[in-house]
Amino acid sequence: MFENSIFKDLVKRYHENKLSHAFLLETNDFNKCYSDLLKFVKTINCEKEYKDDCDDKSCNLCELIDNNSLPSFIKIEPDGTQIKKIQIQEIIDRFQSMPIFSKYNIYVVNECEKMNTSSANSLLKFLEEPEDNILGFFITSNKMNVISTIRSRCQEYSLYYDIDVDNMLYGDLISNYLNNIYRNNEGILYNKVEAINYFKERSEWLEFFKEMILVFSLYIKGKHNNYNINLFNDLPLEKIIIVVDLIETILKYIQSNGNIELILDKFVLEMRNICE
Repeated sequence: MFENSIFKDLVKRYHENKLSHAFLLETNDFNKCYSDLLKFVKTINCEKEYKDDCDDKSCNLCELIDNNSLPSFIKIEPDGTQIKKIQIQEIIDRFQSMPIFSKYNIYVVNECEKMNTSSANSLLKFLEEPEDNILGFFITSNKMNVISTIRSRCQEYSLYYDIDVDNMLYGDLISNYLNNIYRNNEGILYNKVEAINYFKERSEWLEFFKEMILVFSLYIKGKHNNYNINLFNDLPLEKIIIVVDLIETILKYIQSNGNIELILDKFVLEMRNICE
């Protein structure tokens, strides 16, 4: 049903009456995340029991959600380079009343990192004084870029989706990097002479390590990949999983604006400890 199991957990929380009122979803694939989110919205609003292949002609809830025409469901995206206050005001105005055709009033803010201070502040009432019938979902590719007043009031989840390794941007570079630092006493030197020149922008380093997690995830799931990474041949699965945890930690350092050269050196040193 869901491509990401986090939504299964949210359904479980819904049945236990433990749902939060606002969620910050960091993802590497907006389309798959939004597709899963729509299924979740259908599940918790269905008067019967939602199924992907439902053919109940007496209910048009799913069609209304898919067409973004359900009055109690609003999705907003950046208007140009920003999400503007007037867009947030639409949510506030429409959700003054109780939902009629569904259990919840639900709003989705896509690329929520593009809210400016004015638009974010307009949403604070929903977040600071939550009503039981209102749910909010904020979707971003980098939660560290989301305004702190929004982040601090949301339950955070990271949703990674598999991608076709043939279409990865940095697959060959990931393989080259890992093989050059793996069990290499000169790994720190490689960072300073070669790796540091891979990218100029922090956003590129973020994508690089996010794709690295995906390469490891595919390997752990036993799926074929085209990259000859030496440590996959040498390390047991439990150590591969520890490396994934390390990569996630490195991502957090990059997101928090840490010095890239120092972060790469930390990665090499920690990898050395894991691989010994």
